[in-house]
Parts: sequence; C-alpha cells; structure tokens
Amino acid sequence: MNKYFLFFLVSLATTVSYGQKLRAVYEYIPSPMATYREEIYFQEAVKTSVRDSIPQAKANSGNEDDDGELSGSMSVMIDMGKTYRKIIIQNTNSPQLLETNSLDSRNYLVSDDFPPLVWNTNYSDVDTLGKHICHKATAAYRGTTLVAYYTNDIPLPAGPYKFGGLPGLIVMLYNEGVNPHYWLLKEIAYPFTGDIPVNKEYINSLPKLSLENYIKKADLETEEQMRMMMSKMPLVEGVTVERKKIRGSVEQVYEWEKN
Repeated sequence: MNKYFLFFLVSLATTVSYGQKLRAVYEYIPSPMATYREEIYFQEAVKTSVRDSIPQAKANSGNEDDDGELSGSMSVMIDMGKTYRKIIIQNTNSPQLLETNSLDSRNYLVSDDFPPLVWNTNYSDVDTLGKHICHKATAAYRGTTLVAYYTNDIPLPAGPYKFGGLPGLIVMLYNEGVNPHYWLLKEIAYPFTGDIPVNKEYINSLPKLSLENYIKKADLETEEQMRMMMSKMPLVEGVTVERKKIRGSVEQVYEWEKN
C-alpha cells in the first residue's frame, strides 16, 4: 500500500511541476565578442525560446548577480520595435519544432524534424553553479558534442535553444569543438505568472520552409558572399586556397548531409 501511495505522490508532484509555468533567462555566447539574451518559457510540455538578434557592448559586472544566478560579461536589451527576435516553439511530445529565421531580409517559419537527444547522464561530476547543485550530461548533436549541467532543484526537462530532455533545468550548456557556443542561466521565475511575448498570429502568417530547404538557401547565400569576397582578393601565383565549410552555429552537420 505504501508503495502505491509513494508512486501517487511522485506522479502528483510531477504533474504539478509540469503545469506551472517557468521563465528562464540565458546568456547565449557564440563568440568572445558578443552575448545575446535568450528567454525560455515552459509550461505543459511546450517550450518557447525567444532570442534577441542584436548584442550589446561589454558591461561591467561581478561574478554573481543579486539573484545568485550565473553572471556573464555582456547582455542585450529587448526592444520589440527594433530588434529581430528568433523564436522557437517546441513540444516535448513531438519530434518537430518550429522556428523563425531570417534570410535575405525576409522572415520565415521553419519546421525542424529535430533529432532526439540521447543524453548520457552516467557521470559522477557534481558542480555548484550559481545557487544550484548541477549534474553533468553529454549528447551527440548534429556534428558536435553537447555538454550540459542540469539541476534537480527545478524538475523540468527544459533548457536553452532547442535543448532539453534532462531530469532538470539546464543551468549551463556548451558544445565541444573549435567554435564552442555557451549558454549560461541568468534568471529564473518559477512559477511564472506573466505572458509569453510571442505573436502567434504573426508567426503563423510567415512563409513556410522545411529546415533542409532553408539551410540549402542559406548556404547558397553564404557561398555567393564568399565568392564575391574572394574575387576581390589579389591572386598569388602557385597558392590555392582550400575552403572548408564551417558553420557559425552550433549545428555543423545536418541529417541529410550524412548521406
């Protein structure tokens, strides 16, 4: 009898946790030169990520903010009227997610058949990041390896960008490689009672593209820009410049490129 009662309590706690709305703010650092603000909202298995497109110059800060979360060196201000906002809507019960992307000064709604993340949590590493005791996890993801530190203090499978699926909220995440990207948790509101700043009517009105078609168009645009840049450089006799495709995002190799 006690066994079934304990199972009921755990199930009830999980249901209550998933029903409450979370708001978490991350610093997204794709390079030492710029930091972006990324907000995520999580409720009833749906995560919405909202990231600003314009970084701000370095600001003075200490090692910790007043709220005790991790502190970074730069931040950006959100301005609904001036900055482009990258939005990702992801249902944890569905393999497909939707994201807004911009190409050639036009916005699109892109559907991504997101590959399932198989996290390895078999690590003894335990670190205190900000106010949270965190556990390590790793996963292979589109040509790179993700390293995440998550906390059981907030038992929601949420995290920045397209990432989640761990037993608790991701506090820090980065990818291994020559061009690592970092996400650092800055603020938490849990439970959160405000609104999600997303205009779904506008998002649904955008022209639709699959991720594969969008990436192919973006790669062609990048190649054309590189061709124009190389055509303006002086030729050196006997020297051949070999260019290797290295994307500036955390994604390096997509599923259709492996065939």
